[in-house]
Amino acid sequence: MAPDSALVQKCAGPVDIGDKELTQADLERLWISDRQRLLTCVRRHLALVGFYADRDAGLSGKAVQK
Repeated sequence: MAPDSALVQKCAGPVDIGDKELTQADLERLWISDRQRLLTCVRRHLALVGFYADRDAGLSGKAVQK
């Protein structure tokens, strides 16, 4: 059994800030985008870990406690 393809997608890296000076508003917007990308990546990886834990427990005949 393979994980859903959404769980194995490559995580988006940090946003490109370019080479120009940034305003406070730009910094805040980019920081928020970076945080959203990081949280999406963490949640995806936690779901993937859960998938493998459930799968492996099923294969060994043990129930996974949640």
